[in-house]
Amino acid sequence: MKGFMKKRNVAIFIYNGVEILDFGGPGEVFQATSVDGQAAFNVYTVAVSLDPIMSQRFVKITPEYTINNCPTPDIVVLPGGSTGDSQKNESVIHWLQEISCSAEIIMSVCTGAMLLSKAKLLDGQQATTWYGAVERLREMTPNAIVHEKTRFVDIGQIITTAGVSAGIDGALHVVERLLGADVAAGTAHYMEYDHWSPGQGLIAYAK
Repeated sequence: MKGFMKKRNVAIFIYNGVEILDFGGPGEVFQATSVDGQAAFNVYTVAVSLDPIMSQRFVKITPEYTINNCPTPDIVVLPGGSTGDSQKNESVIHWLQEISCSAEIIMSVCTGAMLLSKAKLLDGQQATTWYGAVERLREMTPNAIVHEKTRFVDIGQIITTAGVSAGIDGALHVVERLLGADVAAGTAHYMEYDHWSPGQGLIAYAK
């Protein structure tokens, strides 16, 4: 199996105001993926504290870990939503900068790209985000190329996706990249996700 060596840790960062599908979509992809009947990923939620967070103003979620005690992540998912407080939280930005030294992949969904920008991880790079936040990301990261109408942009360690449902495409792309097209197609089939089109993304790094 292409790239399959171990069960990878997937940390999904959540916070008050996080979009449900932004983290639920990728979470479903990673949790549903298996190779030879064995789960390929260990998926868990991470937040600043263990206090319950509210998503979409009607779903309360209790994080499994904090950014200080979570298992070392191989993959990090940064969902979008109301990211303002997280952008201002020095502990969050420091955590992102620190894990960027060891994580295999850091993937943002929607306005989660703003967290990558604040952590200076998009400087001089290519990226995308939700269509309604493209200009804001360009203002925040003037030396980055921010693409529109692109489901995901893969620059190697960093993958950014467009809004909400595009996080599913980005996560399937990660599965395809790490475990092969057949495994990713199997996950998409299990989810009955018929809209995945790898060609809608941009691969912007030398393999």
